[in-house]
Amino acid sequence: MNRAPAPALAGLILQSIALAGAAPASALQVETYRPGFEWQSGMRIEATESCVSLQRRPGVSDSSLVSSAAYTVVVSDHPDGLLISHENVRVERDREFAPEVPAGVRVNEVVAENLKVWMRLPNLIVSRSGELIRVDGLEAFQDRVDRSIRPVAHAMAGGDESIPALLDEALDMVVNEAMIETLAADRWSALVQNWIDTEWEVGTVYQADVTAPNPLLPEGAAIPFTVHAGVTGTVACESFAGRTCAAFVMVSQPEPAELGEAARLLADSLRTQILEAAGDTADRETLQGMVEALEFEALQ
Repeated sequence: MNRAPAPALAGLILQSIALAGAAPASALQVETYRPGFEWQSGMRIEATESCVSLQRRPGVSDSSLVSSAAYTVVVSDHPDGLLISHENVRVERDREFAPEVPAGVRVNEVVAENLKVWMRLPNLIVSRSGELIRVDGLEAFQDRVDRSIRPVAHAMAGGDESIPALLDEALDMVVNEAMIETLAADRWSALVQNWIDTEWEVGTVYQADVTAPNPLLPEGAAIPFTVHAGVTGTVACESFAGRTCAAFVMVSQPEPAELGEAARLLADSLRTQILEAAGDTADRETLQGMVEALEFEALQ
């Protein structure tokens, strides 16, 4: 049976898990569904996603920031299986910056929003059965990310000459082969590979407690996650006559204290590197804005 790619409803779904063997939290249905992988050359998927960030600061009411992304997934033949390409990537934020926001803070937020999307969308080579083989063209992808993000950051910098050097440091630290490969593997696992050829009782919620690589510091300690997943229902496939498709939902919740500690360590590391890279050449107001944006309070 065929299935359409299912978006994962989670803040961070960055783990490779085998939920088929997990115990169901409830079992009310007897209908079952076993998804297969039938992506074929020529398929195009128009994908959209959004990220909501709630900021809480002392003395200031809660404010939410929403960024959205749209892109096209194109499937084509490859000697090793299938090439999964991500094209026409577009990232937008829902509001303009207030006039008083320093250029450094603007650049920091815009670059972070773009990297959240871009770093999960390299081109992939997968087998005909849906197993990830490798990321395709790592160097080309790194260049593509750079060419996409740098003009946006320069526009936000407002002519500040010290910001490009700081941007170089940030991109060099984040856009590296290890990070790209880790995030790509985790995303493909969450969207496709974890679901293939597993038996799902329709309407049943499955739970699994897993540990996953730290998405903020891949070299750090693993983060415990609680994952709930299941098939909410089946429908006739629109694109494949006579086939059955299903709606999948997966929600993962990291252990907040350990994820918060990882975020704090990352923020401290970034601040230290920014200050060292800037030396005495950076505009102090811009530098202060970038450092303040990395002051960590809490993460949930």
